[in-house]
Amino acid sequence: MQSMWRTFIIASLLILPAFAWGHGDASHIMGTVTAMEADHVVVKTTKGDSVSLAFQPQTIFKQNGIHMKEARPQVGDRLVAEVSKNGLPQNRDWVATEITFATPKKKD
Repeated sequence: MQSMWRTFIIASLLILPAFAWGHGDASHIMGTVTAMEADHVVVKTTKGDSVSLAFQPQTIFKQNGIHMKEARPQVGDRLVAEVSKNGLPQNRDWVATEITFATPKKKD
């Protein structure tokens, strides 16, 4: 029984770092869109901070989980973005590599 636990613990310790490095230097931003421009979006995060996310030509946009080439988030949309500091333009907090967004349903 102890041998089985030792094997489990060793396997867990070997696998765990792979999950930590899965995204490289990418992070995630979640929040609500407060401003939208052609080259960036401003998001109020779930912690209450405002961050500016720059777009690149390679940025992937997904509306309701579906990849749409011309789709862009609008003010009031909920957004989850995978972001990086690579290629960061001046006056921006992050560069978005993938943005998934949806318009919240109106309450009746």
